[in-house]
Amino acid sequence: MPLNDVLSELGMMPLRAIAFQSLLLMVAIVLEAMVLRQQLRLGYRTSMQYAATLNLLATSLGWVAFLAIEAVLPLALRSQIISYVLFNRFYANSWLDVLPVVVVVVAIAAFFVTYWIKLQGLLWLLQLLGQKPVDTTPEAIESNRRQLYARARRAQVEGQRSSSPRALAVLQANALSFTVILVLLLVVNQTEVLGW
Repeated sequence: MPLNDVLSELGMMPLRAIAFQSLLLMVAIVLEAMVLRQQLRLGYRTSMQYAATLNLLATSLGWVAFLAIEAVLPLALRSQIISYVLFNRFYANSWLDVLPVVVVVVAIAAFFVTYWIKLQGLLWLLQLLGQKPVDTTPEAIESNRRQLYARARRAQVEGQRSSSPRALAVLQANALSFTVILVLLLVVNQTEVLGW
C-alpha cells in the first residue's frame, strides 16, 4: 500500500479524540491507583497495575459497546455522535433539542456500568492472581465478629469501615476519576484548548 493511501486513511481517523482519550485514561489510572493504594493498603506498583488493568478493561469494553450500539442508532443521532467525536460540535438536526438529556442519561449509565465492570474486573483479577476475595459465609462472618469483639475488649478497635472494602474502594476511585474527567472536559470545551 503506497504511503499516500495510508496517509489518506489516517485523515479519517479521529486522532485528536484518540489522543485525548489516552490522556484521560492516564489521568484516571493515576487517580484510581492513589485511591486503591490508600483504601486497600496496596503498594505503589500493585495499585498502579490494578488501576491500569481495570481501566483498560473498562475502556475496551466501553468502545466495543459503543461501536455495537452506534451501528443500530437512528441516522440523525449517529451523525450527531460522529460530528462530536470528529469535530467536537453538534449539528443542528431533530436531535439537537433532546441531546443534553440524552448525554446526561448516558453519562450516569456509563458511571454505573463502568463501576460494575471495574468491580467485577478486580474480583476476577484477584482470583486470577490467586488471592481470595472477602469471605462472606456465615462462618467467616462469625469468626470476624469474634475477632472484632476480642479487639474491642483490648481497646484496640479499628472500626469496621465497610462490609466490602473493595467495592467501596472501587466506587471511590471511579467517582474521583469521573469527576476529574468531567472537570477536564468542561475546561477543554470552555477554553477550546485543543483548537476544536
